[in-house]
Amino acid sequence: MQFSHLSKISLLSLALVSTSVLAQVKPHSYGLTTGIASGEYKNSSNDGDGFAQAYFFYNYQFADNFSIELAYAKSVEIDDWSWDCDEIEEDKWQCNYDDGSGPLFNTAAEEFELDNFIVAIKADLPISERNSLYAKLGAQYYDYELYSDDSINKNWQGDTGTGLFLEAGWQYRWNCGIGMNVGLRYQDMGDLTFTSPNVGISYAF
Repeated sequence: MQFSHLSKISLLSLALVSTSVLAQVKPHSYGLTTGIASGEYKNSSNDGDGFAQAYFFYNYQFADNFSIELAYAKSVEIDDWSWDCDEIEEDKWQCNYDDGSGPLFNTAAEEFELDNFIVAIKADLPISERNSLYAKLGAQYYDYELYSDDSINKNWQGDTGTGLFLEAGWQYRWNCGIGMNVGLRYQDMGDLTFTSPNVGISYAF
């Protein structure tokens, strides 16, 4: 009788521990990362350090330390906006607005837009209770355009297709589910490649 009573207590304790462990597992997460990308187009790196990126993602953990990630990314060139003022007469100035537009990648294009849809496998390597290293390997569908608003010199170029997506970095997550990460991303899109350091914030539930 005593053995049976102890067995029930042991089973109850095990059930409580299992419930506690399951309660701590947060398989879903979503977040946003941003960064400045350096690009290379057809072996020309001219004006390659001026592309802002926003990366929105959803992550589902399907096994210990492994997740599948679905994401959408948007990239645009960064203009160096400024005003150029000259004194044309005494106490009279003329100012012109300069949006910083210039040839991109030694082409006649002055504008750039890139959209990506990504599917990737993410692997985590825990190094402490809240810290971990991560790596992502996946495929991306890309669609980019290089163009000019000048109708005389439009010279539109662009491409769509699928390419390789890689990322690695460090992440930290608090008990409340909020996390942050710092990473380095590489995107191969045929004639166009992007390398971008990035920082992000996420929430797990």
